[in-house]
Amino acid sequence: MNIRKLKYLDELIEAQRERNKLQGATIVVEHKGKRVYENHYEPDREDSIYKIFSMTKPITALAAMMLYERGKLDLMSNVSDYLPAFADCKVVTPDGIQKAQNPIKIINLLNMTSGIAGSGDFGEAERSMSKVFKEAKIQRESGILKNNIDVCNKLAEGYLAFEPGTGYKYGYSADIMAGVIEAITDMKYSEFLRKEIFDPLNMDDTGFKIDMGKTSRQAILYRRDKNNKVVRAEVDVARRMDMENPFEDPWFERGGAGLYSTASDYSHFTQMILNKGSYHGKELIGKKTLSYMLSPQLNALQLEDFAIDENQGYNYGNYFRVLTDPAKALSNGSTGEIGWGGFGGTYFFVDPSEELTVIYMQQIEGGYDSSFIRGVRQIVYGAI
Repeated sequence: MNIRKLKYLDELIEAQRERNKLQGATIVVEHKGKRVYENHYEPDREDSIYKIFSMTKPITALAAMMLYERGKLDLMSNVSDYLPAFADCKVVTPDGIQKAQNPIKIINLLNMTSGIAGSGDFGEAERSMSKVFKEAKIQRESGILKNNIDVCNKLAEGYLAFEPGTGYKYGYSADIMAGVIEAITDMKYSEFLRKEIFDPLNMDDTGFKIDMGKTSRQAILYRRDKNNKVVRAEVDVARRMDMENPFEDPWFERGGAGLYSTASDYSHFTQMILNKGSYHGKELIGKKTLSYMLSPQLNALQLEDFAIDENQGYNYGNYFRVLTDPAKALSNGSTGEIGWGGFGGTYFFVDPSEELTVIYMQQIEGGYDSSFIRGVRQIVYGAI
């Protein structure tokens, strides 16, 4: 790698800061086992803790596949085998709301082909889930729902966007997957992650809340004003992003969006991927299982729903985006590169063929600027 070319990352990020498109941020680049670039932009610092939102999902995939290779999780089993409420799902159809004909299988959760929507106002399934999700939070906080498994069973009341297996829909599938893991292990999801993943990977700053002794390390939360300039976020923004109580146990340990972490901690996770499932001599997952976990898995019909906008040239599977057509993606990256991002603007990718990983952290409502992230990628790959 021509490390001198990575100076263009400084220029790219400083240009963003000068235009007030960005304030605090952290970026780490590792190549062939060495950290070749690292920078922290004030007020963020080396040990800043960020809510990583959907970068939680790949960790949930790892947790699921660890159980898979132990023979405890059958990908073709029905979700209702673990969460009984999912035996009676209803689906939105052109003829109205009807009982789903297909059961949701575990593989559908892992590939977002379950039909389970997220909260929103984009369609009947999203509006239904918004209502159910709000009810679940109220019932959990009032004690009606006792634990994460109860919350997941409650979410089964939301309408599916399509018959399971027939399309792709980004929604609460990974959150439900965490409930399945709890049902199998008889452990809180946070406890399973700590024992099986975070402790072996030395991810001491990663969890569903920030320890009270680390309050000063929380990254500042920003939002964009009407001129698209970055300003400090108010309390209502933190509430919208479910970050109003970062130092307390959450009402729901979400496998899709709940974790806090640091760039350094997350780099241990990406190093494990590059090491084919091992970290510092400790094997978390077998190399064949890992290879399956990182493989593209959507069929042509499902891909029509996924491969739009910035996902062109990519496939998807087990909560990872997988680069399959660099030319279509307008990318100088490698076929087989995997990664994902988070709602607050966190982003990572791992390129096994080049032994390369990039981790980017920021904390802005609405996420990262896609053009900026493309610039980061172009610069890093241009240095190889």
